[in-house]
Amino acid sequence: MPTADLLVGKAAPESGRRAGRSSRLSGRALFCSVLILDIRRPAVVNSTQQRIADRVRGLTEEVIVGTDYFLVDVDVRGHKGTRVVEVYIDSEGEMGHDDLALISKEVGFLLDVEDVVDGSYKLELSSPGIKRPLTMPPQYRKNVGRTLRVRFEDEDAEEIVVGDLKDANDEMIELELPSDERLRLPYTAIRQARVELPW
Repeated sequence: MPTADLLVGKAAPESGRRAGRSSRLSGRALFCSVLILDIRRPAVVNSTQQRIADRVRGLTEEVIVGTDYFLVDVDVRGHKGTRVVEVYIDSEGEMGHDDLALISKEVGFLLDVEDVVDGSYKLELSSPGIKRPLTMPPQYRKNVGRTLRVRFEDEDAEEIVVGDLKDANDEMIELELPSDERLRLPYTAIRQARVELPW
């Protein structure tokens, strides 16, 4: 899983860096306009972490706008001076380690310029990885052909199915179950979906 970590303290902003910071990313094609679903798991546990996470989301979106990357989630852990800020981004195409390192550097720079996190902190920016739940339509499209374990709401009960992901659009997914039955599920019914590992 590509990942880029950055241990950050407070640094003085360098003149002119912000104005030219997106030049290496601006050539990336295809801006993904994605549907934010209500199945995202909670990433924060108190108001300070919520405030930090919201600011990190906004600045990360600013960095990746116009590229083929999209923001999946932000988690904030720890306390003042020991915080860990985890940023997960994804793409329907290949994830380049150099791009992740550059995005991590630019997000970290903006966090310092905007003084988002009080005290030193560690910024971890990476792709979500196969073990994290799928939360956005582009992630489902990226995993068409793989086997998913899906927990979903059916009327007043919850059910769990395992099936091959055959199709995914902006509204729903289609699974092929072991019985060869096709099951269509709207994203609003899905409570959690993960790639089923073969081991």
